Amino acid sequence: MSSEWTIIATYGTLIEAELAGGRLESADIPFLIDQHDAVGLFGPGHSGASTRGVTLKVPPDFAADARSELDLPSETEASGA
Repeated sequence: MSSEWTIIATYGTLIEAELAGGRLESADIPFLIDQHDAVGLFGPGHSGASTRGVTLKVPPDFAADARSELDLPSETEASGA
């Protein structure tokens, strides 16, 4: 498996990213949540809105399956091609 990760979604809150990550975990799809070293709008430990967004990443080989599992558009559909 590649050491690179592909961003499949960006969420406004940590809890949204964690819920999506839970769906991926249930489907045995590895994932990472990147908070971009940010804290919630109301300080550390708050999982509310983030000023920088929270990205959900998967290994490139799992990207299509992850998008399908989360009901996200395919990479082709998302790019408008």
